[in-house]
Amino acid sequence: MSNLSKILVVEDSPLLLLDLCDQLEEMGYTPVSATTAATAARLVDDTITAMITDIELGLGPDGLALARLAAQARPGLPIVVVSGGVIPTAADLPSGAIFVPKPYSLDAVLAALHSQKMATAA
Repeated sequence: MSNLSKILVVEDSPLLLLDLCDQLEEMGYTPVSATTAATAARLVDDTITAMITDIELGLGPDGLALARLAAQARPGLPIVVVSGGVIPTAADLPSGAIFVPKPYSLDAVLAALHSQKMATAA
């Protein structure tokens, strides 16, 4: 599991959010959930060790804006951005963040988070 213990999960679909959080808990992680970028932005603190965010979050800022804000507030924070509709360019993502298209496997998302953690540790 490494040092990625408390993962902020941002998803506006309640079923997808619940499913991902349940899967993370089963693997020993502590998910912290939010359904909007505004709520998630308030949760980004020193206890969060990684973030997974959907791009399309309904009204308000999107997941890309949230990812940029989180990367600025917490340089080196592993961030995975997911979407089933929007495919971001590399310029859309904050430095180091990785895009994983929906539908995704939990293994793919965790591999992306761990690869960032290892890159920042090197």
